[in-house]
Amino acid sequence: QLRPYQLQAVEAIYHHLRTRDDNPCVVLPTGSGKTPIIATICRDAVGQWNGRVVILAHVKELLEQTAEKLRLIAPDLPVGIYSAGLKRKDLGYSATVAGIQSIWKKACDLGPVDLIIVDEAHMVPAEDDGMYRQFIADAKVVNPNVRIIGLTATPYRMKSGSICAPENILNHVCYEVGVRELIVQGFLSPLKTKAGLQKISTEDLHVRAGEFVASEVEDLM
Repeated sequence: QLRPYQLQAVEAIYHHLRTRDDNPCVVLPTGSGKTPIIATICRDAVGQWNGRVVILAHVKELLEQTAEKLRLIAPDLPVGIYSAGLKRKDLGYSATVAGIQSIWKKACDLGPVDLIIVDEAHMVPAEDDGMYRQFIADAKVVNPNVRIIGLTATPYRMKSGSICAPENILNHVCYEVGVRELIVQGFLSPLKTKAGLQKISTEDLHVRAGEFVASEVEDLM
């Protein structure tokens, strides 16, 4: 059973895909449960619309997590896994969970897909190279109408700013919910920090280039 905000995220993605020609991104805090959203979209795309979906992630733990959620949410859905780390290279499935390091040159082998879902979408580079961009470019050759959906907790990069822009792979944040809101709703644990009982004196620390000397701070702490 999806939580209310997860359901809203799924509906926002569908609304975006129906009403716009570009690619949506969902922003959800770490720990809020992006995987059930991915699994629901995957189930609907295959079951209701007879589509083909590939879910991309960069670490095998995320792949295992997604495959497990798909088994729970859509037990009848045949799911392939393409990952060297998981020792599987399945092709021909309606839904494929894939490690980007393993599949980035294999879009043509995978065949035409209708949706590419990118977990941890901030990993897609801003520049015109990289594994994600190569895979997506090749997937567009196979099916020019393929749509990309991104999910992330951090929709920006320190160097280049927002990951969503007209010229980028992801173009618009279609749904966002914040940490504070989910804490208030009881879905995330409140953050509590406590000061140490022992107070320290910084009187004997030296300053270099406007900062305390790091090695002295470490010794003091």
